[in-house]
Amino acid sequence: MSSSLIRSFVAVDVFSPEIVREVRAIQQDLLSLGVLGKPVDPETLHITLIFLGELEPPLVERVRERLLGIEVRPMRLLLKGVGYFPGGSRINVVWIGVEDLDSRLSTTQQEVASRLSELGFKPDKEFKPHITVLRVKGVRNKSEVLSRLTQLSSHVLGEVIVDRVKLKKSILRPEGPIYEDLHIYGPTQSA
Repeated sequence: MSSSLIRSFVAVDVFSPEIVREVRAIQQDLLSLGVLGKPVDPETLHITLIFLGELEPPLVERVRERLLGIEVRPMRLLLKGVGYFPGGSRINVVWIGVEDLDSRLSTTQQEVASRLSELGFKPDKEFKPHITVLRVKGVRNKSEVLSRLTQLSSHVLGEVIVDRVKLKKSILRPEGPIYEDLHIYGPTQSA
């Protein structure tokens, strides 16, 4: 793989001090019950609208240009429910659910996907907004962890308003990814 490739995605950041506290508490709770894995830094929580993959810099620039002028209106999001992928008794990822209170997140995601489809990008699956909070390597006390996840399935973390979409770069490291904003689309959007 060429070192010049940029691992890219389009997302909305989700941040508030209350949400960070809630997520940290959930992460610690699950880790103490026997989840073995890496908690996602709560300061970097985001909802991925479309993952683009490893791209050459000129293509990243075309993506940036293609998204210029996208209308981003404030989106009210309710963070509610803790779940996991893939399901059943397998726990690979723990996530927080996202309720799109005014349907603007879905509309924005569809516009992003539509604009980028002209560059050959297609979402690999139906958009189900969620925020990854734990990447799981293994689980001790699985029945206890599954029971706790069931208890948390309707837990309300809070409401946030987001008004920016970001083209982001991800640098993978053993201790966790580093994210960098490549371009911000929204009220203070610049060319």
